Amino acid sequence: MKNFYKNLKGYSIGIAIFLFAIPVLMYYISTVLIFPIDLFILKIIAIFLILTGVIFIILSNIYMIKKGKGCPADGFGISIGERTKNLITTGPYRYCRNPMLFATFIFYLGLSFLFNSYSALLIPVIFIIFMICYIKKYEEPRLSKDFKNAYHDYKKSTPMLFPKLK
Repeated sequence: MKNFYKNLKGYSIGIAIFLFAIPVLMYYISTVLIFPIDLFILKIIAIFLILTGVIFIILSNIYMIKKGKGCPADGFGISIGERTKNLITTGPYRYCRNPMLFATFIFYLGLSFLFNSYSALLIPVIFIIFMICYIKKYEEPRLSKDFKNAYHDYKKSTPMLFPKLK
């Protein structure tokens, strides 16, 4: 039961930041510089990206819980939720090592198109740069320590962020 509350706290923090605070920030930033034309096709692309991102976020979290036996809530070396016990290399993790990050990036990209804003595009760009630095500094060393050679082999064969389609 202790792990349940720890994981619940981790997921609550993640949802508050990534699915509420950042999209709200994007909405407010989107009023600064809009796309010159409000195209219907842009809205279709936006909805496709948003739905794809949400589906991959959900799928990645399901694999994290079921296969990894933990949650992704680990911030700056501090475990907010229960750390994964198993290295996940199947499901969405067979395409890239960070499918949740990729999914969040395309979700934010979709929101930028939905908000019809160039300025909102800054958020996904800043987000992805920050997260790549974070992963290199905190997540990869921890995974390397936890899963040793299995992680090194996985890292060699699977791209970090942008999926490799087979």
